[in-house]
Amino acid sequence: MDLRRIFLENWPIKLASLLLAVSLWFYVTAKGKTEMSLTIPLELRNIPQKMAVVGDVPGSVEARFQGQERALREIAAGKKVVGTVDLSRGKEGENIIRISPDDIQTPSGVTVAHLSPYEITVKLDRIVRRTVHLRPVIIGTLPAGYRIGKVSVAPARITLEGPQGSVGALTDLQTLPIDITGMKEPMTVDPRIDYRGKPVKVIDQDIHILIGIHKERP
Repeated sequence: MDLRRIFLENWPIKLASLLLAVSLWFYVTAKGKTEMSLTIPLELRNIPQKMAVVGDVPGSVEARFQGQERALREIAAGKKVVGTVDLSRGKEGENIIRISPDDIQTPSGVTVAHLSPYEITVKLDRIVRRTVHLRPVIIGTLPAGYRIGKVSVAPARITLEGPQGSVGALTDLQTLPIDITGMKEPMTVDPRIDYRGKPVKVIDQDIHILIGIHKERP
């Protein structure tokens, strides 16, 4: 078989056919493509051990997508598209994290043309523990002839865990109000803690407030 003859024979016609086929392929693939802008959520992942994110972090970015109109309609109809922020290399303090189109999970055939913002600041703080006193907050009125006796907390000190900047600023914590209205007998309460909006948690599992209530002698 003479391959050279096959390729060169009537080459103008064959070249024109090839150019036509390429043009049709570009037309078909480009047909129906459009753009759409959406606000998409950001997820923080791979936070280093013994570290916590503190402060305000943008929870979303504005993204402009390009792709087939059908695929973009599916996104607009609720198909989940999420941006991920990898913090595995984050260090204590402020970290400038750049967001690229590769960080946006998109359906096949959809590309990210623009992001805003394209970088965010994430502050990391070390997680530490500290023991503090817990102060009971008692409210309400006892019946006539009764009075409050000793109020004790077990354990006397509780252990907190959280970002150093938050835990280090606390010298004690209070309970949420404990209402003793109408009580005539001593009571034991598993209190709820008032964290004052701090991102900390109590490590101790069993905390009890013992409230002594006594009847006054005539």
